[in-house]
Amino acid sequence: MIVEMRSYKIKAGTRAKFVENMRDKLLPEHKRLGIKYAGPFVSPDDETVLFWMRGFADEAAHKAMTAQIYGGDVWRKDCADVLLPILEKYDVTIVEMPDGAVNWS
Repeated sequence: MIVEMRSYKIKAGTRAKFVENMRDKLLPEHKRLGIKYAGPFVSPDDETVLFWMRGFADEAAHKAMTAQIYGGDVWRKDCADVLLPILEKYDVTIVEMPDGAVNWS
């Protein structure tokens, strides 16, 4: 399994807006497309930090499903204009994990 470990730093005071948009718009689209995810997880020590993961069966699924997300209407119409302006930095680390290593949503 291919897993993206995604760490975000967002502008102070925007976490509730960021998480709400993810939960209401972006994550349902992931579920609809069959992309596994865990999170978002918020830092108890820093209101500007959050983390989440996405899981894919293999490299081909990772490439195809990522293109579907960022090329789709939900991202382009509902998420990009909300999330990108409040995102200060993000890091994505791609790792291989055995199936069952993460309790996916």
